[in-house]
Amino acid sequence: MDDRQTIRALVTELYAIVSGPGDSPRDWKRESELFMPDARMIRTVIDPSGEPVPEIIQASDYPDNFEAKMGGRDFHEVEVHSIIEVFGCIAHAFSTYEAYSDAAHSEFLKRGINSIQFYKVDGEWKISSMVWDDERPGIEMSERYCPLG
Repeated sequence: MDDRQTIRALVTELYAIVSGPGDSPRDWKRESELFMPDARMIRTVIDPSGEPVPEIIQASDYPDNFEAKMGGRDFHEVEVHSIIEVFGCIAHAFSTYEAYSDAAHSEFLKRGINSIQFYKVDGEWKISSMVWDDERPGIEMSERYCPLG
């Protein structure tokens, strides 16, 4: 597998780990293996005044953060498009996702972009950081990031 294929497989696995029925345990041990030590995740949230602000999460704290936010609800996230760039030991995936509250993908929740940075450590790609934002009024996906519309 070349670097882009390896990174694509890691991104696909990341989506699979967070997806599933609300009562189904996630493989948080495997998820932690995808990240470098001390990796950060930044989720865009909307504050009470309606402004977007960063919620900074240590990757090791993400399982508790996810469980608290999801409260046992079903959640299914899939990649619908990506742009992967690699240079030496660094790589970046701009991964467009859609999220649904059911496995059949009939109950749409949201669409957005995960910006995922990778570093090759001892020949293995690891996520060094990840930041994401969802579409909302005033911010829509351009065709570059979602060619299917």
